[in-house]
Amino acid sequence: MNYSGAFRWSIAAVLLLAIGWKIANQPEAQPHLNDDLIKFFERNHFTVVVTDEMVNYTPIIRATRASCHLQVATLSPNGSDRDLIQHLAAGFDRSFVVFRGTVHATQPVLWTVLDYFWSRFLRELGLTEHITSILSVALNSSCNAEQLPWGELQHVHG
Repeated sequence: MNYSGAFRWSIAAVLLLAIGWKIANQPEAQPHLNDDLIKFFERNHFTVVVTDEMVNYTPIIRATRASCHLQVATLSPNGSDRDLIQHLAAGFDRSFVVFRGTVHATQPVLWTVLDYFWSRFLRELGLTEHITSILSVALNSSCNAEQLPWGELQHVHG
């Protein structure tokens, strides 16, 4: 019985998975995201404040227009920061997630993880410059922020 070939392939597969997992779980700094969000909210007539609070290496952004108050933070692709986001949104009436310009009631974790791996792959090949952002938006009851043109954000650095 010669198990050395199968054993070698098993070791190679485990190494590839471990390296891939390590690469995939490195924190992603998104320096363009704050500027894009600020410009987006200003185009939509909001007053914007960037806070000192950080989530996923990105500051929380607060936007206000009349009686509408929003708080925006980035989410990790794997959904591991849901509790933190819920805690930060505690003073607001409701929340939603924006992914690829579409509003979702909750984070579509399967799609955000797959998109993250695909975006990382394309970026490593030099075919794209960024990883798709996943935004948590908390808002008060007098806002209708779901109607904002969120699709504009996905085309800014794509």
